[in-house]
Amino acid sequence: MKKAKKPSEKLTRKEKGAITGLCILCFGAGILVPVTLEKTKPTNTDEFSKLETVYDIMKNKWYYADQLENGKDQLVEQAISGMTTNEIDLHTTYMGLDQAQQFSNALSGSNVGIGIQFFRNAEGNMEVRGVFINSAADKAGLQDGDIITKVGSLDCAQATNDEIINAIRNHADQSLKVDYVRNGQERSCTVEPGDYDTTVICNVFDGYGEIILSSFSEDSGKDFKEAVSRIRKAGIRKLIIDLRDNTGGYLDAAQQIASVLLPKGSTVFKEKQKDGTITETLVTDDEDPAPFDQIVILQNENTASASEVLIGALKDNLADQVTTVGTTTYGKGTKQVLIPFDDGTSLKYTETEWLTPDETSINKSGFVPDVEVAGPEIRAVYYSSEPQDLDFGPDEVAVNARPAQLYLSYLGYGADRTDTYFSRGSSEALKQFQRDHDLNVTGRMDENTWKVLEENTLLELNKRQAEEDEQRNRAVEIVQ
Repeated sequence: MKKAKKPSEKLTRKEKGAITGLCILCFGAGILVPVTLEKTKPTNTDEFSKLETVYDIMKNKWYYADQLENGKDQLVEQAISGMTTNEIDLHTTYMGLDQAQQFSNALSGSNVGIGIQFFRNAEGNMEVRGVFINSAADKAGLQDGDIITKVGSLDCAQATNDEIINAIRNHADQSLKVDYVRNGQERSCTVEPGDYDTTVICNVFDGYGEIILSSFSEDSGKDFKEAVSRIRKAGIRKLIIDLRDNTGGYLDAAQQIASVLLPKGSTVFKEKQKDGTITETLVTDDEDPAPFDQIVILQNENTASASEVLIGALKDNLADQVTTVGTTTYGKGTKQVLIPFDDGTSLKYTETEWLTPDETSINKSGFVPDVEVAGPEIRAVYYSSEPQDLDFGPDEVAVNARPAQLYLSYLGYGADRTDTYFSRGSSEALKQFQRDHDLNVTGRMDENTWKVLEENTLLELNKRQAEEDEQRNRAVEIVQ
């Protein structure tokens, strides 16, 4: 479910990949280098004569020119967009103001709050499903599985998600009391909400450690190193790295993370230039590697870019010490450079192809897992959050009909199809869902019904997570 908005301070990465992902994944976020500033100058040569002629005609002679909202600017934007759109390279793109801002936000990995992933349980309380490294919650000792019943003066079972999140953010850099239940015992702690990185979660279990890495931000390397340190201090030498739905990020972060795990002098990846020249990037000299006897990597079809760089580095350098579990990765084997312009727009273009240390290209093919385990279909279906795509009824073809019918069936409402055709039988199933949840009974999807359907699907997914996550369960079997 891609673009899922779960009731939480921060969507769990798992809920971001299938109903964990009710928003379309942006593989462009897998830029492999830090932002690169380049100055460009306009070029006036004969080769641009046709372009200039067409532009002049469209600006001055085209019948509809005066009806364009932004006139000349729109023509230029469309021309640039056309030049950067092709089937050969889907990762080269021109980004307008909104898209450029979204891209920048996706790379930042930062958020304001206490630093947890959670879902609202059946009682309406916040059940913690992950704590981010070095966040306020982490420093206060909150753990996965804790049930938060009160935030400040707010009773979680009675307050809305927005009320809880606003209460947390309104106490930025201030003390805030949190009441919670752990193993049936009521407890409390004091947190100080603030900025935190949203990319690294660390769990220590009996016999193995687990690091969930959701992307590669500026702070991911530092937080990953901290996570490894905690695992090693517990005397553990077996590690699970969860890269599922991690579409990439900064190359520097991937290099830093690889440096924590690989011997000094190891090659992290190589780059093939346009002229065929090959260069290599090594682990950083300032890291002392933390060797593990066994590393299991969880991957899926949305594992891409910098995630694949890390997989290649570990597989080629550590050989049999590393086992991959899941499905074949995305196969983004190219590196992009980002050029921001003064008006806030950006150009992201492919500069090189990256290779594994053994000089293998995985572009458009990906990494096949050592142990193939399919993920639940319900967690891998995409949907559009555009308002117009949340409005459809019986006997209509709609982009969101498939996820809607899958969600209904998952909740036991017996939709009779799983494609983009919303049948009358599925409409009847939707009517029953609307009755059960005190919604307007129409048999037609709308934004409010979608929101409730999404929340209930997420709740059920969280209830069943342990038993249904066959990929992770297989990884645990391997390390045990």
